Amino acid sequence: MFGVHYLPAAVLASQVSTLNNFVLTEFWVFRDRDTPGHVIWRYLTFNLLNMATLLVRVPVLYILTDLAGVYYLISNFVAIGITFGIRYLVADNWIWAGRDRRDQKPIEGWFQYDVHGVVRIISTVHLPELAAFNVAHKVEPDIVIRRRFIGGRPRFRAANWRDEEGTIRYREHFGPLSAAFDVRIGERIELDANWLLTWSHHVLYTNMVEPLLRFVLVDREYVLLHCAAIDAERGAAIMSAQTDTGKTSTVLRLLMAHSWGFISDDMAILTPGGEILSYPKPMTLSSHTMAAVNDQVLPWADRLMLAIRSRVHSKEGRSAGHALGRLNVPIVTINSWVQLLVPPPKYHVQSLIDCDLSDRAPIDSVILMERGTPPLAEEPDFAFTIERLIENTDDAYTFPPFATFAPLIEINGRGYAQLRAHELELLTASVRAARRSRVRVVGHSWSEIIPTLLDRASSDVPPSVLEVAARSDDDAPGRTTAAAQLSEPPVVGVGGGGRRSSRP
Repeated sequence: MFGVHYLPAAVLASQVSTLNNFVLTEFWVFRDRDTPGHVIWRYLTFNLLNMATLLVRVPVLYILTDLAGVYYLISNFVAIGITFGIRYLVADNWIWAGRDRRDQKPIEGWFQYDVHGVVRIISTVHLPELAAFNVAHKVEPDIVIRRRFIGGRPRFRAANWRDEEGTIRYREHFGPLSAAFDVRIGERIELDANWLLTWSHHVLYTNMVEPLLRFVLVDREYVLLHCAAIDAERGAAIMSAQTDTGKTSTVLRLLMAHSWGFISDDMAILTPGGEILSYPKPMTLSSHTMAAVNDQVLPWADRLMLAIRSRVHSKEGRSAGHALGRLNVPIVTINSWVQLLVPPPKYHVQSLIDCDLSDRAPIDSVILMERGTPPLAEEPDFAFTIERLIENTDDAYTFPPFATFAPLIEINGRGYAQLRAHELELLTASVRAARRSRVRVVGHSWSEIIPTLLDRASSDVPPSVLEVAARSDDDAPGRTTAAAQLSEPPVVGVGGGGRRSSRP
């Protein structure tokens, strides 16, 4: 109509559509999010994002229209489709990143975390995995996490070493452009991470903070165990399995069907006196996990992207990452960018279902969960149970740089081997009195089996458990759908073996 060339017209049109898209995004797509910052700041950031995507969109327009001869409106449609994913991920994770932050607020620039009064952490970057332990007062830290400019010179291989002063240093191929961190262990532990790790806070927590926390807890007579746990009538049931076996979906189904308390779906803290302390990290969802609940609890935009995110962070995605980790590549840098651009879909349990949280409970049962054939149901001996609990915990720490980083840790005169040996002693004391079960299922039927295991009077595993374990998911008899289960108010109780709390 106005005879404007299509390339400047695309730039002008992007400003009009930016305002329109911002209004729809602010008041519709992310309307339920508790997003920090002022609306004007979000608009300016969103505008800059759209202008940045013109660096992709305009060249695509030119190539398709002038070089390939495609009609310019079709070219424009293709270019917008290519940049949509980029815009959504940035908007979702940076501009409107208010989802499930649990009101973490820094004090004088520091986030304060108190883990059951046992370990205290302060950090200049918020750590969503520790949101449940965020406190609104200053703590005396045992672990300090800071953002620092570090990286060193470019190198041909990743390096992890302890220098003459005792500082553990990790560097990758591209110097300051790669992931890098330093750890100093003294009266308190100081972790300095560079810009990339503090941006990708999931990698920072999982690969650096949690390994340190694990061995600090061991030094203080506690065990950080990779497991799921619920607080049932007789006490806590620990469910141990390797990653991606089905712990999260099992916990969700159990809590929807019973008035039990949530302790954890990934990590929990055990005491040598036979108690378990909660460690309610956000749950990592998958399409299979969402089948356990009504997926309408998620905003439609999150449901739209769940398939992409869960695929990237699936067992296959992690296997690809482990394969890369065996090569001479900057694997922590690659992992940081993947987690930054496509962060794992994480939600707190109370965002998905109505349930109570349990702070602590006496340990009643240990259930070793396996998936595969042939189906199996038995009471394992004590030594096998301990061995499997340790193996399943180690399975959560297989991604680099743990294999080179952890052996350099020394706390209060105890090296890595001594800390591991003491961890085994503490674990043995923690679960010595617990009932034991080992169940291998063909499908995902643990939520049908576990109540039977917890209700049995003796330690013997009932024969009926094996029958259920042998079923495939397709063979499961008329299981009530998750949507139907949520159509009535869930029953939430406060009984059971431990102290319950409904606080987020």
